[in-house]
Amino acid sequence: MEQFETQRLRLRPWRKEDLEDFHRYCKDPEVGPNAGWKPHESLEESWSILEGWLTPTEEDEIWCIEEKDSGKAVGSIGLHKEDRRPGVPACKMLGYVLARPCWGQGYMTEAVAPVIDYAFREEKLRLLTVNHFSFNQRSRRVIEKSGFRYEGTLRQGSVLHDGRVADTCCYSMTAGDYHLLRARKQGLALALPEELPPEAVMAYQDEWDGETMVPVSALRGEKSYEQWLGERALWRRFPPRKDFVSGTTYFLIDREGCVAGSLDLRHELNQHLLDFGGHIGYGIRPSCRGRGYAPMMLALGLEKARERGIGRALITCNDDNLPSARTIEACGGVLENVVLEEGKPLRRYWIDL
Repeated sequence: MEQFETQRLRLRPWRKEDLEDFHRYCKDPEVGPNAGWKPHESLEESWSILEGWLTPTEEDEIWCIEEKDSGKAVGSIGLHKEDRRPGVPACKMLGYVLARPCWGQGYMTEAVAPVIDYAFREEKLRLLTVNHFSFNQRSRRVIEKSGFRYEGTLRQGSVLHDGRVADTCCYSMTAGDYHLLRARKQGLALALPEELPPEAVMAYQDEWDGETMVPVSALRGEKSYEQWLGERALWRRFPPRKDFVSGTTYFLIDREGCVAGSLDLRHELNQHLLDFGGHIGYGIRPSCRGRGYAPMMLALGLEKARERGIGRALITCNDDNLPSARTIEACGGVLENVVLEEGKPLRRYWIDL
């Protein structure tokens, strides 16, 4: 079982020696009811729960939250089977609880962050969900700070331990959402070419000398910069040929304003794009590769696609382009099939937005 450390916390497997700490917060009348379960009445009752957590299962991974300064177990956090979405692949639910003396210190937001990283980067989830009862506003703040998207409130969604029925507020995070959050934290953004200094764009274009530029929409070729820029602006509304579609070319810029990549968003699919090209093509500047930018740039592009009303995005890559395949899969891409384009195998992925 993976273990994580944050500034103040250690997330580790549960141990038999944690029983007294576990029982201490589980018997608190303010803790269990906020999560839907009754306060524990005895050490034996706490052990009957903790014993099942000592061995992680495929469906449930539950970490002990240990406070570094005290060495005490002060809560739990876990990834669980998502019962409200039966049959949905690569989907789990996040759950957590924290001892009352630790409330209001930001501990749970601190604990949630590495578990989200693990869920998407190691377990390769496509969807992570989390819920809170409508009366638990502390949990709501943790969920919102962690970047989950509010889905809605399931009225009378849960029966509590005492028989009362409570509304359940539902949130989720897709793999694309996760990498979008990473992009924003790292100061990455997409910009139109006219929003950037011409010399920055031209330096980016020139660096591809001798290598096939992807996407081709960023290629200036023998044109002047002004001519290329004007064509890209026109292409957003008026493609030059009837068998082409409109599209927008963006550049990835980092916090310092360096152009690190480019992305072409096609506004719709014609038959050729449906068969082979997809909605989005993207490439990372040769000198910026190896920094993990690709999934974050794709996530930024998926956000632009969603803003244009695209509900499902088709992303393709050559079958032997494993880095690109991993990027698409990291953002939630589901492989539909592998087809031949001019005799070469091509992977076709769909991503729900």
